[in-house]
Amino acid sequence: MADWITRMVGRRSYGNGRRPTAAFRSHVTKRGALLGMFAVCLVACLLAAWLHADAIAGVGFVATGILAPLYARQNALLHIVISAPVIFLLAEIVTQLITAPGTSGRSSAISVLEGTFLTLADVAPWLFAGTIVCIGVAMTRGLPQCVRDLRAGMRGDVRASSPRRG
Repeated sequence: MADWITRMVGRRSYGNGRRPTAAFRSHVTKRGALLGMFAVCLVACLLAAWLHADAIAGVGFVATGILAPLYARQNALLHIVISAPVIFLLAEIVTQLITAPGTSGRSSAISVLEGTFLTLADVAPWLFAGTIVCIGVAMTRGLPQCVRDLRAGMRGDVRASSPRRG
């Protein structure tokens, strides 16, 4: 799987041993990647609610766990990995608010809470798998360097953090 990911991001060398001159360079910002993750998760959750197939929401989350760290800039990887489950939770809450059957305040709130918890319980294996895949893809794209930069920034060591483009 790591070989497939490195081919997608253009880091693989060709037969002559040289790296390609025009390697894959992402232009998706941190905000764009997080917004895209939310949009895909929201659409997947809405489809799952309307079709009564919670697996669709799980597949949508796994897809965002692959695509977001693959196409985002390297400096956004830590934010993507941390935010992925929270983004799915927010998308599920919005879905429950849209599709809640009750119109009165208290019964609607209870319906949203029940629907959210039941869906999260049903999609838990997908959430676990999607989070692991997201971390795996981010690790191949440079997540350890992002963590090192964060640690250096927290220590105040400006020289230790490497300037990156991306």
